[in-house]
Amino acid sequence: MLMPARSTTTTSPVGPPGRAARFCLASMAAMVFITLPLAGCRSEEETDWHVDFIEPRLIRTEEGLEVVAGVDLDPSPAMLEALERGVSITFLVALRASSGEIWLPGLDERRRHRFRISYLPLSRHYQLDDLHNATRATYPRLNMLIQALREPRSWSIPLAPDETASLVRARIRLDRTRLPSPMRLPTWFEAQWHLDSDWLRLTPPDDPSDHAVGEANDR
Repeated sequence: MLMPARSTTTTSPVGPPGRAARFCLASMAAMVFITLPLAGCRSEEETDWHVDFIEPRLIRTEEGLEVVAGVDLDPSPAMLEALERGVSITFLVALRASSGEIWLPGLDERRRHRFRISYLPLSRHYQLDDLHNATRATYPRLNMLIQALREPRSWSIPLAPDETASLVRARIRLDRTRLPSPMRLPTWFEAQWHLDSDWLRLTPPDDPSDHAVGEANDR
């Protein structure tokens, strides 16, 4: 009596089902998460939002020195959205005066001046507070406020009678430390919240009637 032949199957030693597929998906996901931020950085670097001085100059006064300049501001979309949600945006004007070319933070006279932009939802107006001069103005449109910022305004560097300054550096930037607490850490990693100018070099004029114009920017 003939016995039916037994069929045998051979299995190759492979890992658990789906391991290769899961590995491929994980690799693709990692590539996406790496590529998207890099692409975002490239696109954001090409945008136009910025803040800088307009025609800066330095003048002598009886109290010391004054930096006079307009402000060229082009807010980012994230800033505009925050304003509409009631978040005030503060900018910091940092001034440093030294008696020589050597720039040591501990030996520089530092002055910090701020101005703040807010949206008033009840009146639908925009408000500009100059915290240095303690002045306030409101505008029906944001572009009118931005245009007003372009007008020359002054920031002082008081000096004692026996003090001298042969070089002044000025910089303007968005002050993220004045944002609401929940926003401060995330905005450090968002390009749309990094608005700052280069350090501007100004040489005080010898004659109080003369004006010193800003030189090349440096960091």
